[in-house]
Formats: sequence, C-alpha cells, structure tokens
Amino acid sequence: MEHHIISMGAGTQSTDLLLRGLKGEFGEVPTHAIFSDTGNEPKGVYNYLEWLRKFVDQEYKFTIDVVSAGNIYNDALAYLEGTRKRYGGVPYYTKNPITGKKGILRRQCTGDYKIRPVRRHIRKILPKVKRVSLWLGISYDEIQRMKQANVKWITHRFPLIERKIRRVDCINNFKAKRLPVPVRSSCVICPYHSDKYWLWIYENEPDHFDAAVVLDEKIRNYRGIKDECFLHRSCRPLKEVILDLIKGKELASKQLNIFPELIEECEGVCGI
Repeated sequence: MEHHIISMGAGTQSTDLLLRGLKGEFGEVPTHAIFSDTGNEPKGVYNYLEWLRKFVDQEYKFTIDVVSAGNIYNDALAYLEGTRKRYGGVPYYTKNPITGKKGILRRQCTGDYKIRPVRRHIRKILPKVKRVSLWLGISYDEIQRMKQANVKWITHRFPLIERKIRRVDCINNFKAKRLPVPVRSSCVICPYHSDKYWLWIYENEPDHFDAAVVLDEKIRNYRGIKDECFLHRSCRPLKEVILDLIKGKELASKQLNIFPELIEECEGVCGI
C-alpha cells in the first residue's frame, strides 16, 4: 500500500495543494500533511497555519502534524557563540576582505530543518511503511525545482505540475472560494531573499528584520570560515542595504520580482 502525504510549507502552493487534494482533485486523497517548523517563519505564516489547521479539521476532519528540529535562528546564534557544536548551516554569502572574491557556503539547513524532520515523523506514524508518495506544492511555473527523493522508500509527486497549475491559479482559487490567501513561506534569515522581499520583511516584520540584522553582523566572523559572511547577496551589511532599498523603493517595486530567489531552492521543499 502506498501512502500519500503532503509536505506542508503553509504557503500559497502547498496550501492550495492540500485543499485541492482533500477534495480529491488529484485522484488519491492524502492521509497526512506534515509541516516542519524551522522556528523562523514570518508571523503571518504561523497565523495562517493556525487558521488552516482549524479549517481542515472542521471541514474534513483532517489533521496537519507540526514537527520541528529546533529553532534555526537560535541554533545559528548558539553556534556563533560557541555553545553549540554544529547546526544545519545556512548558505551565507562570502567575500574575501583582501581579494574581494565572492562565494556562498554549502547549504545544510533544508535537509536538517525541513526534510529530515518530515521523514522521521513519517517513520514514527507509519513505522512499517515501505512506500510513500510525498506530495510537494511546486507549481507549474516553478517546474525547474522538481527533484526526486534521495531515498528509495519515498517518491516525490508534484500534483500542481501534473495539472499545469501556476502560482497565480492557486491565488485565484483561494479568492474564488473566499478563503484567505497565504503569505509566502520562507525563513526570515534565508539568504535567497530578493531585495523586494527584504523590504517586505522590514516593513511588515520589523522585529524579525532587526533579528536578521543582529545575525548578519555576527556572521562576519563565522567559525571556521576565513572570509566574511553576509545574509545579503551583495555581500554588504543588511542594515546598509535596506537604507538603499528604502530610498529606491519605487524603482525596486517596479523592477524586482518579490520571490525570484526561491527558484534557486534546489531541494524543492522551501517556500511552498
């Protein structure tokens, strides 16, 4: 027997996937949905998730399980302060202070805080399962993010892509049903944010933005790395970047896409 499980991000695509799936639009109906909490999502994501869990319970008697491998922000600070030996590394941008050469650190955070917690929970609730179809909410306009699992007992399925459903179709589906539209799911400290998204965090989540600035300043002297590290892809301090973005806000809003960076997300499980 193959079990059908949704990997939830509580963003636009994975929520639309869940609601369509519970109505049977993709043939099989999912039996479980699992949200892996990094502890660093925007407040809007947690508020929406709370609403969504109540909604699917009332409408479908369905439960969204929430799991966690810890708070990625707190773990990052603890590692920098030397009170934690390791953590799932964030792909900070790097710059050599002498040569100016730029790079990026290897990403481990997706595996440690998103993928493994979901897999552990599947093993917990289905200890004897031999085959799982794990549904991912990647839409047709992000088809390049499709990746298969690196374990034999999980097969990734992409129902939105099968039906050629785009992100805008997901949004329109919420509006047609008069349901609230989710905000984008993404860690606040994710270095892949576009400039427009950093502006959004600054304007809508000031506490989170201030926390990101604190981390950004601390990672200049990252343990084990000779180069300076940064949260912003320009390899400039985030608090300086945001001042420039505020000055050029009108231009930025016209020229920058709000979520282009997550197209680079190689594991296909963040930002959905």
